[in-house]
Amino acid sequence: MQVLSDLECTACGLRFFRDLPQGFAMDHPVTIAADGKVMGGGTVPFWIMEPFLKGFRDRNDAPIKIERRVFKEHRRVIVLNTLDFLYGHVLLKLYNAQHYMDKYPDLGLVVVLPRMYEWLIPKGCAEAWIVDLRLGGMQGWHNAIDTFVQQRLGEYDEVQLGKGYSHPDFTEVDIERYTGIKPFDLANFTTSPKHVTFVARQDRLWYRWPQFKFAHRAIRKAGLGNLLNGLFVADQECLIRRSMTRIRRSQPGITFSIVGLGEARHYPADVKDLRTMRMDTAVERSWCEAYARSQLVVGVHGSNMLLPTALAAGCVEILPHDRQGNVVQDISVRYNDRMQLFLYRFVDEFARPVEIDRQVSAIFDHFNLFERNNRINIF
Repeated sequence: MQVLSDLECTACGLRFFRDLPQGFAMDHPVTIAADGKVMGGGTVPFWIMEPFLKGFRDRNDAPIKIERRVFKEHRRVIVLNTLDFLYGHVLLKLYNAQHYMDKYPDLGLVVVLPRMYEWLIPKGCAEAWIVDLRLGGMQGWHNAIDTFVQQRLGEYDEVQLGKGYSHPDFTEVDIERYTGIKPFDLANFTTSPKHVTFVARQDRLWYRWPQFKFAHRAIRKAGLGNLLNGLFVADQECLIRRSMTRIRRSQPGITFSIVGLGEARHYPADVKDLRTMRMDTAVERSWCEAYARSQLVVGVHGSNMLLPTALAAGCVEILPHDRQGNVVQDISVRYNDRMQLFLYRFVDEFARPVEIDRQVSAIFDHFNLFERNNRINIF
């Protein structure tokens, strides 16, 4: 959700709005006249411009409940807006909070976030403005939010706007301050019981063959997605099971977890299936605890990998061809040395279970040697 300045040209009296530098507007600011004529932003991507114009032209006057939660009173504050209609975008902006709390201790941080992220409010912020609005509704222009913000801003002596970078430096993020869960300790990589978590999405699948992906897309366009989607979900399930079978052979004694929106299935005793269709804070925390027990997480590229990689030691990511330009954007990289290359592996979107096993086993089998050569025996 964009933050606009309401301006007027002193020469001609034209009233217009312009994006303030925060979030995606850092690179793609929009300037639009009060009558709706776009004056700037010719290079703004459609996925930013289209929702913006829709909201600008059809403003919503519906009331919205916004809770103001004050942890520590401050007269001088930084406001960090994390509101967005995509799950990953909100989380990425929220990752900025730690920078402002650590680098500007004399200023209070005010975090504006959706209700579903309430459990991730970082320890140390001064206030949280919690918006009761589903992510899909964050695309609009909501007068209730604007009214609330304007009323609050007048209560401070000084207000600065947090830039909310879309891709902050993950190595500086202490995820425990957000989740309350300590991430996997790399010092225990080889001594902790071997555990891998599979992140299974049903809206972005791991496909066996290119023909399967093409067929699934064609079926969706034909309006038969709900009817036949289960066939492709079942095939992904088969790929996950076969991957586990191969990993068991290579890594005796290993255990697994599965997370994701979906129905839990019957698995052997060494697999804990945590999938559910009913999300709440307890489920979120149980998933995070599974990531934190995992040396590795395995899943298809997407925002679903942000928290898993923030808490697990590393990952094997299945990267679709059309997401090559977004590589690593969904990985909460924990290391600023060569461990990045060793612990974060990417495989083709049609990778077979044997390739998943190859990457997982390579990390387990060669961890000690790699760490000694690249972390210990160096200046």
